Amino acid sequence: MPTRNLVIALLISLLGWSAAVSGDDTKRKQLKALKSRIESVQRELNSNREKRNSEQRALREIETRLGKLQRELHNTQQALLRQKSQLSDLSARKRALDDKRRTQQTLIEQQILAAYQLGQEKKLKMLLNQQSPDTLSRALVYYDYFNRARTEQIHAYRETIAELNALEPAIEAKAAELDTTRADLKRQQSYLAARQKERQTTLAALDNQISSRDQKLKAMQAEQDDLLKLLQAIEEEVVNIALPESYRPFHTRKGKMTWPASGKTLHRFGTSRDGSSLNWNGVVIGATKGSPVKAIHHGRVVFSDWLRGAGLLIIIDHGGGYMSLYGHNESLLFDTGDWVKAGDTIATVGNSGGRTEASLYFEIRKNGRPTNPSGWCRG
Repeated sequence: MPTRNLVIALLISLLGWSAAVSGDDTKRKQLKALKSRIESVQRELNSNREKRNSEQRALREIETRLGKLQRELHNTQQALLRQKSQLSDLSARKRALDDKRRTQQTLIEQQILAAYQLGQEKKLKMLLNQQSPDTLSRALVYYDYFNRARTEQIHAYRETIAELNALEPAIEAKAAELDTTRADLKRQQSYLAARQKERQTTLAALDNQISSRDQKLKAMQAEQDDLLKLLQAIEEEVVNIALPESYRPFHTRKGKMTWPASGKTLHRFGTSRDGSSLNWNGVVIGATKGSPVKAIHHGRVVFSDWLRGAGLLIIIDHGGGYMSLYGHNESLLFDTGDWVKAGDTIATVGNSGGRTEASLYFEIRKNGRPTNPSGWCRG
């Protein structure tokens, strides 16, 4: 009977493992399908855009390259901070070891002096000495105590010296690593400055092309159409991608979420865009360039790329039909398929998409329809 129970348990375990593997395979296939669909839509949008405007294509290429460079720069800066912290920890450890070594050295000196004051007699000499048994016993105990203490202290002292000797090259190596990272950072910043000049030239060319009010309205309408087409493609795929059961439903956090960026609201939900018949489907937050953009809730990144009008855009699916969008970024720090937690820095504020000032475009959608972010975020 026990054998039969064991076999049943093993079968159940194998079935569970098989189901888990099958589930992982399904998720991978779903994610692959999502990426494929997005790439297809992007190719179509890019093709249409190229037919309409070569300058828009140039802007996309430049801002995409700038975004990747900014991400590398961000990672290098983070590495620099980690290396500085590590070097600081190593230096602090060295100072602590130096203090420990000096303390140990003092203790050894004191023990040697105490042993000398106790008497320099060896055990055999003390045994042959004509002292009383009590005096002899105490002397032997003191002798053994100081001998053991001295041996332990000397051993600890040697270990401290060995650790200090190993620490010296580690500090030198970390300092050299820090210098290399600083040089990389300087090189990246120089390259970035050159690319930003290219962007300014492209923007100036675009401004010359879009001069009339009608042209600007058509451009805004085309940008909005691109975003809607992308969102429809995403919605068709993400319905099959389930979030972990442990995730808290998006709707339960209504009115309690933190805004994704700090700054003044430049454009509010539902207001007219430049006095036209088009309205804002989200809000525009004026924020400092390079400052963090944080996810308002946990979920999965379903888009992380450049889109006309929105610039470097990241879209997160939160499950239950809810999605949040973050546009005009300087860099994107997560890729399509990545999981994010509430408060994760997913991007940095920028002016991509042809904007002249740094800002964040933020939008929340439920079942494809825009909803006022002010009803969801506090502050």
